[in-house]
Amino acid sequence: MADFFERVKEGISKGVTTVSIKSKEMLEANKVKGQIDNLQRQKKTLLEELGNTIYTMFREGTTYDEGTINQKCESLLKIDSQIDEKEKELEQVHREAQEALNKQKTSQNLCTCGAENPPHAKFCGKCGKKIDETEEHQEKTDTQERVCPGCGASMSMDAKFCGKCGTKL
Repeated sequence: MADFFERVKEGISKGVTTVSIKSKEMLEANKVKGQIDNLQRQKKTLLEELGNTIYTMFREGTTYDEGTINQKCESLLKIDSQIDEKEKELEQVHREAQEALNKQKTSQNLCTCGAENPPHAKFCGKCGKKIDETEEHQEKTDTQERVCPGCGASMSMDAKFCGKCGTKL
């Protein structure tokens, strides 16, 4: 019964962490998206001003004032670069959230068979292999093999179950 409550507790903890990461991502992403929208409105306004300036010069038959046109175009280029920076920032927000979620998954006890196990587990719930072995010990035992009596598949000496047929050894 204690294992059941421990698993429920771990599941709730994992869920709370996931919700926390996702909500932080959403808040930061919305903030950056709002900044991008503001920059796009500024760009639209500048484009309208540029078009009106050129049209007015054309309509009046005056020569085009390159200084004014260049100034407005430079302002547009600055806004374009700011939009690019904000879009990269938005990508970074999503990337960091994904890394945090992946880190949460890998912080669990993972067995060499790929199964996720509770942090307190000493043995894999899927294959029965001891989880808390050091990598050095795993490398030594992985080089030694034995044969499954059920199906004849080769496996490491420390295997508790056959990886192919599931026979308990």
